[in-house]
Amino acid sequence: MNDLKSTWAMKIKRFPNGLIKKFKARFCVRGDMQIEGVNFFDTYAPVVQWSTIHLIMIIALLLNLANAQADVTAAFLHAPLDEGDEIFVDMPMGFKQPGKVYKLKKSQYGLRKSPKNFFNYLKEHLETVGCKQSMFDPCLFISDKVLVVTWVDDLLIYSPNDDWINELLEELNNVDLEIVREGDTAGFLGVDIQRDAKTGTVEMSDRTHRSNCTALGLEDAECGKVQTPAEYGALAKYPEGESCTETFNLRKCGHSHPDIAFAVHQCARYTFCPKAPYEKALKRIGRYLKNTRTRGLVLKPSKQLKIDCYPDADFAGLWGYEDPQDPNSAKSRTGFVITVADFPIVWHRKMQTEIALSTMEAEYVALNLNASCKELIPIIRIVKGLAKVVGLPMNEVNKMHVSVHDDNAGALVLARMEPPRMTPRSKNYCTKFHWFRYQLKPHAVELFKIATENQLGDIFTKGLRVGTFQNLRKMLMGW
Repeated sequence: MNDLKSTWAMKIKRFPNGLIKKFKARFCVRGDMQIEGVNFFDTYAPVVQWSTIHLIMIIALLLNLANAQADVTAAFLHAPLDEGDEIFVDMPMGFKQPGKVYKLKKSQYGLRKSPKNFFNYLKEHLETVGCKQSMFDPCLFISDKVLVVTWVDDLLIYSPNDDWINELLEELNNVDLEIVREGDTAGFLGVDIQRDAKTGTVEMSDRTHRSNCTALGLEDAECGKVQTPAEYGALAKYPEGESCTETFNLRKCGHSHPDIAFAVHQCARYTFCPKAPYEKALKRIGRYLKNTRTRGLVLKPSKQLKIDCYPDADFAGLWGYEDPQDPNSAKSRTGFVITVADFPIVWHRKMQTEIALSTMEAEYVALNLNASCKELIPIIRIVKGLAKVVGLPMNEVNKMHVSVHDDNAGALVLARMEPPRMTPRSKNYCTKFHWFRYQLKPHAVELFKIATENQLGDIFTKGLRVGTFQNLRKMLMGW
């Protein structure tokens, strides 16, 4: 008999303002000792997409829905083991008895399959009380009365009536799922959510980055001088530069700070070989965050239900900064943001895999691959699906405007052509880039020319000057 080792995991759970919420001690199994293909096979367990969370928050504001956050007590311990699994674990420190071990009857924290087992268990119980899994997001569950979003053992619940939320929680407790209501959505996953009753706005911000800024020793006087998260231009390779000496984690800020997306992206390209210039760039982001620590993403959706996409590209943005003999210096960077009711719900930035031969080609690649294939069309579907569930008039939903705004005239001319027409300059484009044109009519997507100074996607593709950056940030984040 092979038994797994065990350990204790101690944690202090805090409120968004840093105050202690509870002390937690978990008995955990050393899942790192399990062997893939022998002790376990499939371990996949989904988590909700942040675009879904942003979208539901918008609908909740438009319809004034009641909301609540709930937590499943000792979540993984509810889920049964798969049939045939026999797992033996050493007794934990403080409870050991010579010659004896535990035989698990339920899933345990640390086991490789525990997240999967618990998600299946939670899904089964939510469906038992009438919440069906959405086809758009596996962590979104919908009934006639409530919308439920799950993130492991944390739940967000929205409903037109607060009593229906309490009914749902009571029903879940009655089917042996111990769940506790923890107030409204403020503080969900460490994101601070503040409501202003006078203006009707909601502001999302991540206050946990304060500790990171403090750990870097950033002085307030220095932080006040930093007005953008990245210097004007691009961050290049420094293969022979000095190595960096510190670490900094900006991952959690990404859900409420689209303004630092480009700056973090260009630093992340060099994590395999960190050098002193990248450390300086990261400290600049830290100073910017500390300087703007009281602000976040302001949620004040317009009354009109509409979807807008702003794709952009920086053609050969690294040319002149990196070695011209390196092919990567000729690659373009794509950035885009998709808004629903004028609020950003998803944003992205990446280097294009192919080398574009012109500005038009770089913009057309951004317009096709990112604005449509990956994000825009699925968002159209989920908006229509949720609008129907929460009772928005279908005539408004069917008339919903879906617009793509691009500042490159050549890319727009090509995108508006009936497939499979080409221009002399576009015959060399890969056929996968033309898929977008076949989706315009079926999804009622319109293309519009937009002035460069109003192109929100520009903030995700390059380091901007202070005036340009602040103008786009105000349009994007509300401040």
